[in-house]
Parts: sequence; C-alpha cells; structure tokens
Amino acid sequence: MGTSTPALTMAELFDVAIVGAGPAGSCAALHLARGGARVVLLEKQPLPRPKVCGGGLVARARKHLPAGVELPIERVCHTVEIRHGDLRFAVTEALPVVELAMRAELDARLAEAAARAGCDLRDACEVTGLDRRDGEIVLATSSSAARGAVSGAARGAGRGDVRARHVIAADGVHSPVARLAGWSEALEAIPAIEAEVDVAPATLGDRAENAVFDFGDAPSGYAWTFPKRAHLSAGVLTTERGRGGLRADLDRYLARLGLDRHACEARGWLIPTRPRGGGFARENVLLVGDAAGLADPVTAEGISLALWSGRLAAESVLAGGTSASQAYERALAREILPELRVARALAHVLYRRPRITRALFERAGAPLARAMADIVAGRTSYRALVSSPSNWLRLTLSKRATAGA
Repeated sequence: MGTSTPALTMAELFDVAIVGAGPAGSCAALHLARGGARVVLLEKQPLPRPKVCGGGLVARARKHLPAGVELPIERVCHTVEIRHGDLRFAVTEALPVVELAMRAELDARLAEAAARAGCDLRDACEVTGLDRRDGEIVLATSSSAARGAVSGAARGAGRGDVRARHVIAADGVHSPVARLAGWSEALEAIPAIEAEVDVAPATLGDRAENAVFDFGDAPSGYAWTFPKRAHLSAGVLTTERGRGGLRADLDRYLARLGLDRHACEARGWLIPTRPRGGGFARENVLLVGDAAGLADPVTAEGISLALWSGRLAAESVLAGGTSASQAYERALAREILPELRVARALAHVLYRRPRITRALFERAGAPLARAMADIVAGRTSYRALVSSPSNWLRLTLSKRATAGA
C-alpha cells in the first residue's frame, strides 16, 4: 500500500515502529522500551526541532509519564486565572496546576529518555510509504541513518526500510501514516495562533506565576498568556473551523495587555476537535495523540491526551495475547472517549452560547474555575463534574459574581 515493495533482507525486525517524536510517540516509546520491547522511534525533522505550542503541561499529564523523566520546565504556575470580560476568578493550589516548557526542548527531552531506555531513535527520517507483508509492516523512509543530533541519546546504526510487527502513528493532525494505512477522512480541526513575546523583567514580574485564560477575546474561543523563562507565550484560538483573522485578534489582545505586537513573530497551527472516525487501529497500526484526533474540546489542550493515548497504545502492545489493535480500541473506549463526549457537549455551550456562558460566569464563575482546576489537575473528570449532584448544587447556590471578583 502506497509504495513499491521494499527490500526486506537486511532490515531488523522491531516489535514496534513509532512515527513522530512528540509527547505521544516518545511516551509510547519510553513505556515500550522499559517493558522490554524492541522499538524504533522515527522523527521527520532533526531533533530538537521547532514546534508551535503554548507549552502548557497540566498536572493531569504527569500521571501518564513513566517515572524518572526530568522535564525542562521553565515556569511553574500555582495559580490559574480565568477571565470573562470584567470578571476574574483565580484558583491557587499548593501543587503546580500548569508547568510551562518550550515544546522543542520538551519533545527532545522525552525522546532522549526513550533512547536511554533502549529505543532506537532516528531523526531526520521521514516515512514515505507503508506496506503490509506476511504479518509485518514495512515503512519506507527517506533516510534511516542514525544522526546523533540529540545529546546523550543512544542511536542504532541501521539504514534502509523499517520492519515492525506494530506501528504507532504519532505524526500529528495531518498524519501521513494514517493516510498510508488506509484512513482517508481529514480530521476536524480548529486554528490557533501564538506569539512568544519578549518582556522586561519588571513587566514579567506580576505575570510570572499565573497562567491566564481570557474568554471573550477571540470569537467562539479564548486567549491566553503563559509565563516562560524570560518571555510570555500569548495566543488566541477559535472553535470556528476555517475562520480567518486570528492574527488581528492576537494583535488586539496583545495591545490590551500592553505588549508590543511588532516585537514578536506569530505562528499558527491546527488542533483536532473530534476523535478520528473509522476507529483508531487497523491491522496493528495504532493512532495516538493528534493523529487520533485526541485533544480536550474545552481547553484545546493536547499534551495530556497525547501522553495518555501513548501510554495506552504501549500497554496494549506489551499485553500481548489478544490483538493489540483490539486492546487499544477497548482502552480508548473505556478511558478517554466517554470523557471527550462530555467535554464536547460542555465546549458547545461554552463557545457557541455566549449569553449562557456569560450568565454562568456571572452566577458561578468561582466554582466553575475551581472545577476546571480540579479537572486539569486530574482530581476529577468531565463525566464526574456533570454527573455529581453536589456539583450542580454548588452552581445553583452560587452568588452572582461581581466585576473584578
């Protein structure tokens, strides 16, 4: 499927070939390598490579990371502030709610950890074809040379096409591997734009500890400011697919914050809003992270779901016995998909019913902020939020908020 028949004689047979060294792919590789599987991790670009992302690692993501991985965190936020126009609600926790990192460094660190665990890491290696033969999957690549661009990472010395019993596609929202493996439909995705804004220490000072989410600064979406080591990540997103004009929205947001829009370069990307149709595994090709369409519909955060799905895919392969594809589909249906269905319903109200949203913030902004903090911290879930009578009671009995609360 997709390419001419590759030569198989000299290629090593891996248990798993993973395509894409983002959080989903590297997390899966690390779990698999530590579990004793023979794993190769293929990344199209040389590592570390630039990646557009707000870089927010919410607390719930940590539970899906294997132990002992030290991440390149630039800032730790114990306070999350949620704003809607003139209404402000802050939640402060003893433990970090959001940790901030540059995605290039975060991805490289996770890939390093996988390589140290025994994964064969090959960057500058683009997958150009996929073929199935005799129970194996053969990936044609532009180059399978071991480069060593990531410091401290073990490299294999093999060249040629890659043979594996299983493939995990972690190659993003456009996922060439998914297309090669037979998924034809495009994912539903929404646009976001972000700028890394250099600021003076005095300007960063009062923003250095808070992650801020501003609703109402982007049509049917939100804006954010995240503090990094010496700059702010500021961006906007909209849930209106195909909508243009986000750069103008970002410029207005930066101006409102008193930041110089001319002192930064804005970069955009797409975020999946609905899990991929047609299943997530076919003949031992498993889709994870953005390639599977897994992102939080309420927050548009994808790193935690990338790590989560990467872990589930690895566990499904390591379990052996029944088909890894079937085991992975069952794991998603049990753990992730029901949560996303509830989150999509909440997101529809939040972003497409502005009058209801404003009334909710006025009536119950503080408990809503607390509930969201509990969700991103992993203490509760969207399903628990909507099914608990105590949560509805809190919202019903809340006093109307006042501006600047």
